[in-house]
Amino acid sequence: MPRDNKLYSGFVNHDYIITFSIADEANRARLVALCAGPWQGDEVTPDTWEVSNTLSPDQMERAILDLMGDADRAAYYYLSDSKRMFRVLLG
Repeated sequence: MPRDNKLYSGFVNHDYIITFSIADEANRARLVALCAGPWQGDEVTPDTWEVSNTLSPDQMERAILDLMGDADRAAYYYLSDSKRMFRVLLG
């Protein structure tokens, strides 16, 4: 759900939260297309998405890294089975 200028709170409805800064427009567009399409995501901001997919954290990391250049940055967060939130920094 796209956000307006209001502060929302509540439970995350997806498996992952991804935030990224990718300079290459084609790679950025590919990641956004994954988020909006097969990863069934909701845009929070143009560079932050909540997504749900069947990827493991390792597979998610590989998919994002494949689209990143040397100067790009990304982080994703996921809730483990033990209900602990993990942050993975890439780049």
